[in-house]
Amino acid sequence: MKKFKSIIATLLFASSLLSAQEKAVFELDFKKTNTGELTNDQLSAEGGKIRWAQLNNNAKIVDDAERGKVLSVEYPKGSVGPQTGGSQFIKSLEPANEYYLDYYMKFDEGFDFVSGGKLPGLTSGGSTYTGGNNPDNGEGWSARYMWVKKGEMVVYFYYMDKVHQYGDPVKMNVFFETGKWYRLTQRIKLNEDNLPNGIMQVWVDGQEVINNTKIRYRLWGKGMIDTFYFSTFHGGASKEWAPNNDSFTRFDKIRVTKTKPNF
Repeated sequence: MKKFKSIIATLLFASSLLSAQEKAVFELDFKKTNTGELTNDQLSAEGGKIRWAQLNNNAKIVDDAERGKVLSVEYPKGSVGPQTGGSQFIKSLEPANEYYLDYYMKFDEGFDFVSGGKLPGLTSGGSTYTGGNNPDNGEGWSARYMWVKKGEMVVYFYYMDKVHQYGDPVKMNVFFETGKWYRLTQRIKLNEDNLPNGIMQVWVDGQEVINNTKIRYRLWGKGMIDTFYFSTFHGGASKEWAPNNDSFTRFDKIRVTKTKPNF
């Protein structure tokens, strides 16, 4: 009987862990969406109300040999910036001081990294604090990812104490290869009492590559985490950022959670 009770307790504990893992504030896995061009209505049906979207006819649901249905984003040859290349949408989140963002992504074979481009991340204020708009007033910040030359990955970071006008690149010391799926996990915990005690952690395939515990994101009481900003395009703004051939990325299983995902 004791052994039986022990087994039941173990199963209940495992079940509770699984339930906790499955709870997400926001989730997109594209498995219920038909293949073909992704529309705003399909995006909302899959992920709930979307505040704003600019898909540019570049977003499609495709069958991936490894992961099933996934989102494929196109960056046409010569495209620079979000008006012509890539896709964007904004998903509002319940304002909070801490969230995890977890998703899978792949640069397709032949992807032209050129000088760099943007990738999705968490923000405060939607798309407000980016593009050279400095959050000096402490009201917001943004922490999207970015690829740079040769597939090197960084966090493209706007925050109160940033040094560069167009965001500080926070290095991961990781280079992504084309044709390979990666799992990107980001933790943002905001600072308290106007002090530099905020946290940014990033894991790639479960391996920690950033752990900064001395960040001043915002002034106390402002700049809550309130947005998942799906934003990806080549740029910069000038022609040297443009891909020399049609390039593609793939995304899958996008989740925002209050607790750390299991690796």
